[in-house]
Amino acid sequence: MFNDFHLTIYNQQLSPRTMLNAACYLMLMHALIYCVTTTSPPQFMKDINGYRNACKSIGWEPKRDCGSLRQVIAFHARLGHGHLRNVPVNTTMKYGIVLLNKGECYNPNTGIFTAPEDGVYSFAWSFLTFHGGTVYIAAVVDNVDKIHTCIKNQQSGHINTSGHLLYELKKGNKVWIRTWHVPATSILGGYYTYFSGSKLNSN
Repeated sequence: MFNDFHLTIYNQQLSPRTMLNAACYLMLMHALIYCVTTTSPPQFMKDINGYRNACKSIGWEPKRDCGSLRQVIAFHARLGHGHLRNVPVNTTMKYGIVLLNKGECYNPNTGIFTAPEDGVYSFAWSFLTFHGGTVYIAAVVDNVDKIHTCIKNQQSGHINTSGHLLYELKKGNKVWIRTWHVPATSILGGYYTYFSGSKLNSN
């Protein structure tokens, strides 16, 4: 196989750069086949890294490695333990207790998520109200309402209301949760009221 490959390179008179790429590719493929069958997992990783470093030292590096195929972009944040009452219309909800923020794309100081790259994203939110509570909530993309959820004059002791937005974003688009329509009479803090989101990977 290797002789046939070298013959093809010679006959097509490829550039030195292309030949270097091909040589490093073959070396890595050979390492994968050989190491998988003859070494332990720790030694396998050590050998592979050695081959990669050798290729880098002569100016060749893969455009994309396994670690970059699935960059995790995800966050989950909730309100603090204080309760909110009579929240004005168009108030951005700031979920200050951050439990997860992979990619550092959610800002707890502003309550805003900023898309780091193009893709389809999923967002979820939930809020808890007292008896008699009325709360209207909007999920917003770049200051445009996309989804509304609400509860009006609820008659139980406490009720949770949730919503979900699945949306295609461009890099730099911003997403947040805000009140709308009428002032929110009561929103419980703590573990009951939260905002989360993640990018759906297609790799």
